[in-house]
This record gives sequence, C-alpha cells and structure tokens, in this order.
Amino acid sequence: MPYGRTAVPLHDLGYRTWQGRLAAPWGRWWVIAQTGIALAWRSRWLRRLLLVAWLPMMYVAIGFFVYEQLAASPRTANVRDLAFLFVDEFPDAKEVIKGLGQADPARARHWVWSWLLSLFFRYPQGVLMVLVVGLIAPPLVAQDVRSRAFLLYFSRPLARSEYILGKGAVVTGYLLMITTLPALVLYLLGLLLSPGLGVVLHTWDLPLRILGASVVLVVPTTALALAFSSLTSESRYASFAWFAVWVLGWVAYVLLTASLPGSFMKERWTLISLYHTLGRVQNWVFGFETETAGLMSAGAVLAGITVVSLLVLFRRVSSPMRI
Repeated sequence: MPYGRTAVPLHDLGYRTWQGRLAAPWGRWWVIAQTGIALAWRSRWLRRLLLVAWLPMMYVAIGFFVYEQLAASPRTANVRDLAFLFVDEFPDAKEVIKGLGQADPARARHWVWSWLLSLFFRYPQGVLMVLVVGLIAPPLVAQDVRSRAFLLYFSRPLARSEYILGKGAVVTGYLLMITTLPALVLYLLGLLLSPGLGVVLHTWDLPLRILGASVVLVVPTTALALAFSSLTSESRYASFAWFAVWVLGWVAYVLLTASLPGSFMKERWTLISLYHTLGRVQNWVFGFETETAGLMSAGAVLAGITVVSLLVLFRRVSSPMRI
C-alpha cells in the first residue's frame, strides 16, 4: 500500500443514520406528479403541441384589440363593424353591442370579453385538449400495470387517493397550461387595452368564470382518461378508447343534426357528443346558456362520467393489491 494512504473497507456493513430529507405526508402525491410531468415533457410531440396551443391566443387577442379600438370611438363605431366577432349561437349580439357609447357600454364590454374567452375555450383549446390528453394520460396508469410498478408505489405508506391525485395532477397541470393560463393572459391584455383600471369593476368576475370553465373541462376529462389508462396494460388501447369517444361522438352529433334540422333537435342530440356537452356547460359558465333543462342534462352527464370514471379508477388501482 502506498505511503500516506489509509485502508478503507470495501464492505462496511451495518445500520446507518438517514442523512436525507423526508417529504411531508401531504406531499406524497406531488412526488408522483413531478415524476409524471418530467416524463411527459420528454415527448417532442407534446412540446410542439404546447407551443401550438398558445397560437390561438394571438387570434383572440386581435379580437380584444379591435373591440377596444372601436369602443374608444363609439360615435363612429357601427354594429356591422363588430359582426365578424359573433356567430349564430348568440342572436342577441347586436342588441348588446348597441350599448357601445350609449346606454350601457360596460355591459357591452363584459359581453364581448366573455364571448371571446368562451370562444377560446370552446374551439381551439377544446380540440387541442383532446390531443394533449391523448398523449399524456394513456401511459400514466397503464405503464404501472404492465411494469408492476404498484409493488414499488404501495410498498410505501401511499394511499390510493394520493396515487390517483398525483397521476391526475400530471394531466391537470398540462391542461391548465393550455387553457387557464393563456385565458388569464388574455384577460390581462384586455385590461391593458382598456381605457382605465375602472374596467376591473365591470369585469372582475371573468377570472372566476375562467377558473370555472377550467374546472368543467379538466375534471371529467382527466377522470375519464385515467380510467381508460387503468383498464389496460397497453397504452395504445387506452389512446384508441380516448380518441374514439371524442371522434365518434362528434361524428354522430353532426350526422344526426344534419339529417334532423332544427334548434330543438340540436339541443336534444348534444348529449351524445362529449365535446358539445362540455361546450354547453362552459357557455353557461360564461353566461350564454339559458335553457335550464338541457343544461341540467349536460351537467348530469359530466358528473356521471366523472363519478363512474373515478369508481373504475379506484377499483383498478387497488386490484393488484387484492389477494
């Protein structure tokens, strides 16, 4: 042995004091969420989709800019100048916009901002949500079933609810990145373009409506996607089931409403399409849905999907541990 060196045993057996830092019990789910978010971020397609998901915000921002420019000169603004901002779903648009510079400009601004935000949630983000969840959710539980990772997870003091909460936080986090966050940015942009901070007094409820619309979107879709993932050990089967629900429901709704025209028939067949059911409840959150019976039916469908999906998910998560 060279001079000056100390011999160190190769096998130093025995108990040692733990030198690491233990996480708090309430934060166990966050460890699972962090791991899932980091693994999902490795997907190049997911990163591209997140970039694409922010592009529609620019289009909606143009609507905010055009409206505020026209509202700044109400004497020259014409209802026809704002017609391109609206669709046939809201026939009272022109009557509301007449309040520009006349009886109630604050109500007109609130109406336009609400409609632009609902448009953002309903069309571009509604479609992108299906794609993003279809990339993230299918392998979350399916891979644990295939690799028997439950043996590792539940060998520790981890409850089923904490495991499911951690997995759901992965999907929820990415959904908030493409819906809630850009919608709040659009609201702040509207405040910057408005004539003064007094606009906050007339639009203070819009951030709350954004959060409400986000809950309507996130809760049933996350529960359904994780339920599909828990039913199989092959993530491709979960992906197929996820996209089939959205595509088949959309196609069935379009075919039935095209063959049976009429607003009553459209409302009747809304429930067979999860996309249109979500859109109806979100329209109510933003103040555009007034038909109570159809709204209650749509809400009941979303609640039923959430409850059934959670029951399936809890049962499937606990099944590997039952003897």
